[in-house]
Amino acid sequence: MPVYKAEGIVIRRANLGEADRLVTLFCLDHGKVTVAARGARKMKSRFVGRLELFSHVRALLAVGRTLDVVSQVEVAATFSMLRQNLDRLGYAAFAVELVDRSTADREPAPDLFRSLRAALDLMQTGDPQVIGLWFAAQVLVHSGYAPTTDACQVCGKPVRNGAAFSHALGGVLCEADRPRDPDAVMASAGALRAIGYLLHSQPEVLARLVLDPRQRAEVSGLLQRYLEYRLETKLKSLQVIRKITGMREQGNAGTRKINSGHLSHRGGVGGTG
Repeated sequence: MPVYKAEGIVIRRANLGEADRLVTLFCLDHGKVTVAARGARKMKSRFVGRLELFSHVRALLAVGRTLDVVSQVEVAATFSMLRQNLDRLGYAAFAVELVDRSTADREPAPDLFRSLRAALDLMQTGDPQVIGLWFAAQVLVHSGYAPTTDACQVCGKPVRNGAAFSHALGGVLCEADRPRDPDAVMASAGALRAIGYLLHSQPEVLARLVLDPRQRAEVSGLLQRYLEYRLETKLKSLQVIRKITGMREQGNAGTRKINSGHLSHRGGVGGTG
């Protein structure tokens, strides 16, 4: 049975039969490849801990009739810190879902592979949301759908202030061309500058990008809607991230309410003394 080497990142897993596992690798040289790991779900399997989601692995794959089979695997990086924090986990899931939805089987995209690896590595210690937004922008670049943010997509006129953003046309529109897309949404100048920065920056300089909560929400919303329009799908990981954020906000609100109650109670006691 012919074999070949593959260096890849685990972007999806699923159970197969009683003890096997389907593993989707996004590979440096082979693109997206789904393979079978025989017996991977057994307690004493040699694959235990080696094919975890997000892991960067080097594998020896055997060519099969319907699915190639994992013969050997070694872990280059586990990115274990991504699994220790819900925010990091959520945005890492967002990154691998984007790769899965935006790439075809066995079409190499080495630049996108390197961007994914850089994003997962930086998310371990950096701001996962900003890094996730940067990777989303890189997916658009690699897919050929990078939007224009500083010039009208129709006439090329420079746009320096807030402007209408067209998902269908692929970027901002000047006032004269805004009627070309009735569904275009308004974007602030700050959000457009931030998206432009994300599109054209290297990951090492992302710490320089400072966004307040309002700007984060606007940039995230614009990129999400544009990605979903281009990929023609809803991104499930973003729904999970919103739930995590909502749970945290509810928890924080509850904590503030309890603390406020304690302060009020202490004040009352003091008043009666």
